[in-house]
Amino acid sequence: MTLPCRLRAFVVAALVVAPLPALAQTPAPAPEDADEVEAPLEPGAGIPKPYAPDWRRGAFLLSVGGSYVVPLGAVASGVAAGDLVSGGLGVSLGLGYGLTRHVSFEIDGSYGMFGGGAACAGCSGSTLGLGMRLVYHLAQGIAFDPHASFGVGFRTSLIEAPETGAAPEFGVGRSQGIDFARFSLGGTFYPHPVFGFGPFLEGTIGSYRLRPDPATSPDIYGFFQVGLRVTLDPLRGAKVRASATVASTR
Repeated sequence: MTLPCRLRAFVVAALVVAPLPALAQTPAPAPEDADEVEAPLEPGAGIPKPYAPDWRRGAFLLSVGGSYVVPLGAVASGVAAGDLVSGGLGVSLGLGYGLTRHVSFEIDGSYGMFGGGAACAGCSGSTLGLGMRLVYHLAQGIAFDPHASFGVGFRTSLIEAPETGAAPEFGVGRSQGIDFARFSLGGTFYPHPVFGFGPFLEGTIGSYRLRPDPATSPDIYGFFQVGLRVTLDPLRGAKVRASATVASTR
């Protein structure tokens, strides 16, 4: 059957125009790569975290230590300390106060006992030091506290010779002087908030200004000690409990 001319023209026009809307559509964008998709931010991201609770400021620290003390340098000019006395046991006691979360001020005292030296086996001696220091604490709010200190102090030392036998010509008697530099390094481990212990190293440099032999001139003395110190922070337990209570109410 033959279609009329007008009908054939309409069919041809419809076939030509029908694909145009599909061609005119904008292609859909390709999906982004998985690596370019940003993960959602965690709660609180971008907000500065507060400092750990300051448990040192305003705290009183009581410390007791035991050590081995070695005398160094000279008691007076030409009189070596090692010739008269040798190393011995020592004890120390300190009371500190926290100034900031990293710094504390401490007043302390130490006492050491010495045996005979290289040139005087029968000699004995002792030394007493009183001083003050600033202690820098590297960490705060954790179980281990590394610290370093610098201080000055007053010192009195006594060297005694045996009653029988040859006595040293110089250096026997009491000498008094100034510790113009006292350095200390150590660390304290806190198994409990109010109780800690740890090792320490300490060096002292000074000069005896008052000597038993006026004819001698002053020289530089020194002491080196290594030991163990126990520290008590009686107020820290209450601060820890208060901090935990505040955190639990948030």
